[in-house]
Amino acid sequence: MRTLGFCLLLGVSGLALIWLSGLVGWWWVTPLVGVLIGILLRPAWLAMVVSLSVGGLGWGLPLALLAFTAPVGRIAAAVEAVFGLPATSGTIIILLTVVLGGVLSLVGTWVAIAARRLPAMA
Repeated sequence: MRTLGFCLLLGVSGLALIWLSGLVGWWWVTPLVGVLIGILLRPAWLAMVVSLSVGGLGWGLPLALLAFTAPVGRIAAAVEAVFGLPATSGTIIILLTVVLGGVLSLVGTWVAIAARRLPAMA
């Protein structure tokens, strides 16, 4: 039960940090949050799951809220057209944005897990 509470606390804190830094345009905070999750959570699989969730939600929730007030779908469809993707009303670009947030956080976590195993290998 303690681990679940710590995971939720770390997840909500990371989500808030990613969300607020995204508002300022600091996308590079997402891998740093992943590094913190990788350092603080054990076992490694739990850190990876929490990190993937926090990164994806940290990039996806602000985009979902923005969709209520801005033409996110039309802008994403225009970006798809620039990339030469099939017209899917912006779904592919929106999904890629959420996946990018998850992957950025996951990479940071992977680096932290690998770094914390370095002293044991030496």
